[in-house]
Amino acid sequence: MLVRILTGLVGIPLFLGLLFIGQWPFLVVVAGMGLIGFYEYARILRAMGFRPSLPLGCAATVAIVLAAGLLPPHGVHAQAVAALATLVILAWAIFRPEGFSALDGLLTLAGVAYVGLLSYLVLLRRLGGGSGWDLGLVWAGMAFLCTWAADTLAYFVGVTWGRHKLAPKISPQKSVEGLLGGVAGALLAGLLWGPAIPLARWQGALLGAAIALVAAMGDLVESALKRTAGVKDAGRLLPGHGGVLDRFDSSLFVLPFVYYVATLLFGAG
Repeated sequence: MLVRILTGLVGIPLFLGLLFIGQWPFLVVVAGMGLIGFYEYARILRAMGFRPSLPLGCAATVAIVLAAGLLPPHGVHAQAVAALATLVILAWAIFRPEGFSALDGLLTLAGVAYVGLLSYLVLLRRLGGGSGWDLGLVWAGMAFLCTWAADTLAYFVGVTWGRHKLAPKISPQKSVEGLLGGVAGALLAGLLWGPAIPLARWQGALLGAAIALVAAMGDLVESALKRTAGVKDAGRLLPGHGGVLDRFDSSLFVLPFVYYVATLLFGAG
């Protein structure tokens, strides 16, 4: 637990500082996260006996993240790169290098789609000027504050009062009581942070509660992958926390959700 806390004390301010700075330093970091994230995904799949293409998957994931940061935000951005990556990976699967099956090709593609969700962190950050205190920062802040509040409250409520299993076959430690605690924590975080966007407090609270539920789905998806593969952590990059996928499993689902709430419901960007 001490190692986990120390890693958080160093990692969270560093990450928030880069989020504030934005621009190319933040883009480089997110691209690196995508690279490591796909490596961790491939590691999980290999533990299951599959052989996703590491070079193709890493290249396609990084390309999607970079496209989200470098191409016009209202233009073709990540979708075009994702489509191109799909064609390349499927072509690779058709020609089938030795030991690479069509199923491996599809699993490579699934990994690119999954880890490539990190590109929404870049798109979310670009909703404002892309640096300093702006609209992109406060929307990204909403996503992370509510996710972290949900994770923290879910853990402590689950440990203290958890009695009813939420998904015993996927994650035996998670409870319904923990989920409700997480929703309450994210609701409070949204209530307090909403006016910074600005949202009405009831809108912030409602969005916070929704983020907690989306975060729980992201958490369970990664847990299901790891349990099927029989591995405890996706990686070892962050002592006490695991890898990039372990730390950002909830955010992978929350980031696109918040991005589309911001752009489609509130006209951000």
